Amino acid sequence: MQPKKAANGQTSSMISTGVDTGAGLLKLALGTGTAQQRVRTPAKIVEVREELHDELTSPEGGHFFYHDGSRQDLKGRQYLTGSLAAWKAPTSHIKLSDNPALKAEYVLHMILGALASLPPQENWNLHLVLSSHNTQVFRELVTTKTSGTHTVSFGGRDKPKTQVVLTVSLVVPEGAGSYAFCAAYKPDPLIDISGHVIALDFGTSTVIPTVFAPSGKIIHRNVLAVGGCVDLLEQIAADVELVKDLGTGKAGNTELIRQAIENHSLKYGTRNFSFQHLYTRHLKTWLDDRIRLALAEVEEWRDAAQSLVAWGGGAALPFAQEKFQKAGITPIPEACWANALGLQRIAEGRYQRGK
Repeated sequence: MQPKKAANGQTSSMISTGVDTGAGLLKLALGTGTAQQRVRTPAKIVEVREELHDELTSPEGGHFFYHDGSRQDLKGRQYLTGSLAAWKAPTSHIKLSDNPALKAEYVLHMILGALASLPPQENWNLHLVLSSHNTQVFRELVTTKTSGTHTVSFGGRDKPKTQVVLTVSLVVPEGAGSYAFCAAYKPDPLIDISGHVIALDFGTSTVIPTVFAPSGKIIHRNVLAVGGCVDLLEQIAADVELVKDLGTGKAGNTELIRQAIENHSLKYGTRNFSFQHLYTRHLKTWLDDRIRLALAEVEEWRDAAQSLVAWGGGAALPFAQEKFQKAGITPIPEACWANALGLQRIAEGRYQRGK
């Protein structure tokens, strides 16, 4: 449902929200249509144990103090998430990609940090559908640690209090949201749901081939032994030519490399240095290996599949589309946001049905 704003700026009804709890990035899609808001933050967190010199703000990170609520273990504690965590503690912040269990442990923190980056309001009332890489293991933990009422201050202890009410409607396997996004895409669906669908998810830390039966039930899913986009970033950062050009004797900063790839400038920070030639060289090796391994994983379903698509951040990399198409794979539009947007769509449907 679209959020309805009361005269005082409070949210007067639940907002259907999709939460993509990726290992590298957390993405929230709140509401629909012109009222929709999208929030993306790096999956990083650090607890603040001392007073900050200045209030830190970023569209890709948040700061919250937990006053009281359903998570009594968080009472009186405060955290920085996303880019703010990386700014404050460059080497000691927690990266959720380090351990799969961290995504379940800190999902509430990441949601609160994401809300902290939005324009302030007194109340948030969210109806959530979340994704998890292992629903059998983490569904109950995610639901327990996220659901409830949470009274927080965004920006620090002394800031105005905000009440955040979170209702977890469903926790689904990663990829279910992207499937829903593709099935409902306008003007024409991106997949044929009447047949088998093979999807290759090129994420930040993982590459996951998934086979869907007609109508969307998962019949095969496996995380490849090779890593996701972070491997590409690290290969570029450690390239001898880049290290030499930087003149520090150390590998480059993967966060600066990620930003340059995402904005398509392919320039390293503020230096007058383009690493496009390094990127295209490493991209070929990185992508060729992963396409080969992913297709081998789903080989026995290839003949039956009506659709073969790629989603996740790796499917949106510059100059990657031609390589996918050459392999007979269709990278979908909104590849980075497909899962969150599909989860939001599922949340909206469940809310309308009273679930």
